[in-house]
Amino acid sequence: MKPRHLLGALLTAALAAASLAVPSAASAAGRGTPPAFASASGSTYELRAQHSGKCLDVDGALTYDGANVKQWTCVGVPQQHWSPVPVGGGYYELRAQHSGKCLDVDGALTFDGANVQQWTCAGVPQQHWLLNPVGSGFYELRAQHSGKCLDVDNAYKYDGANVKQWTCVGAPQQHWLLVFAG
Repeated sequence: MKPRHLLGALLTAALAAASLAVPSAASAAGRGTPPAFASASGSTYELRAQHSGKCLDVDGALTYDGANVKQWTCVGVPQQHWSPVPVGGGYYELRAQHSGKCLDVDGALTFDGANVQQWTCAGVPQQHWLLNPVGSGFYELRAQHSGKCLDVDNAYKYDGANVKQWTCVGAPQQHWLLVFAG
């Protein structure tokens, strides 16, 4: 093969290999977008932890900024219903139905164990969550500012176990099922 043709063949092969390594715009846009969210504007969902079957819940149905978020037996109450609001790039704000406030990582902290609470929605990265499918209908919820997952503390199964952010490790206490609530 002539040097010019060899260079062209190598360049073509390199471009083909690179195109396989980069996801298409269509697949990137679909990542993190639960199918139910695509047409469910204004709908609410329960977020159920895989390891316990319990719901993401605002403690005591409190409505103030900083109210703690924990897991609790699912009983169909508004403090367990969350409305996804798209904010771009596959991220969502998750708004508590009873208060209208957002699921928020306290103080935009980035370390493992930072607490999760509700806070007035402010369009900030610690309130933006990527819903990353992990199979069987479950999702990891990854905070935009830290890349860490919504996690039930120590995989506890009891009512009132705290919810925090933690490095994503693929564990059941980091997997959430979205159940349509209305």
